[in-house]
Amino acid sequence: MYEKTGYLDTQLKLFYLSDTMNWECPYHYHDFDKLTIFLQGRVTYEIEGQSYLLQPYDIVVVPAGQMHRPIISDTSVYERIIAYIAPSFFDIYKQRHCDLSGIFTQLSSHVLRQSQEAGNVYGTACRLRQAWAETDEDVSLLQETLFLELMIYLAKAIRKKNVDYVKTGSHNVKIQQIMHYINDHIAQPLSVPLLARQFYVSPDYLMHLFKGETGYSLGNYITTKRLLAARTLMEKDIPLTTVCYDSGFKNYSTFYRAWKKFYGVSPKKGISNTLSEGPIE
Repeated sequence: MYEKTGYLDTQLKLFYLSDTMNWECPYHYHDFDKLTIFLQGRVTYEIEGQSYLLQPYDIVVVPAGQMHRPIISDTSVYERIIAYIAPSFFDIYKQRHCDLSGIFTQLSSHVLRQSQEAGNVYGTACRLRQAWAETDEDVSLLQETLFLELMIYLAKAIRKKNVDYVKTGSHNVKIQQIMHYINDHIAQPLSVPLLARQFYVSPDYLMHLFKGETGYSLGNYITTKRLLAARTLMEKDIPLTTVCYDSGFKNYSTFYRAWKKFYGVSPKKGISNTLSEGPIE
């Protein structure tokens, strides 16, 4: 199964990371939205079968549940600011007529790029970076305030189409198509033979290709996506039996076992949230 990394017990958590580690980050996902301000390094970001070559001050947007990983090219300094954002974070500002959710829902690409001449987004990102050099007791409040300012400017730039979307680089188009198909048909029957027929390849080749590109089996990917869909439905107080079938499981016992194995508790108990030490991504 794909690894779930990072846990959130607050509405917003910010991390500043700068390192020269030569490491390989596996594909993983989060139950919350993630935004990364890339500051420096030689990094390609892969998200749901698409790859993006990053430039300084690019903003990487990963909605909850999407598989992703950074690929570090060498031991150059990899510097970034990462934000974990709970869904309830946006609700507060919607009530104040400030809808920031479009950052994660109105995207043409997972990577946003604004020229330095454009001003607001870039300038606020620079000030946010500088805030990590502060040592005052109120520094965390300053960082959160600057991040909120960045979100407001970014949401406004997206609405007014004043931000550029970074095009994807070379990647396996077939895998990308398969991932899109699975996400679009998650409540419908999905199997290796069915997908092989859909994409005109043999089942063995399909499994080998998917495993080679992502490091995970096709069956595990489908199950993970169905569990994420089930979680979203559960948060809407939909009955568990309906959740089971609407997320693509054939029967409740299969859904129960998959949920219990993945989250460690029964569906009726919801989800166990434990705070982690933070990301390395």
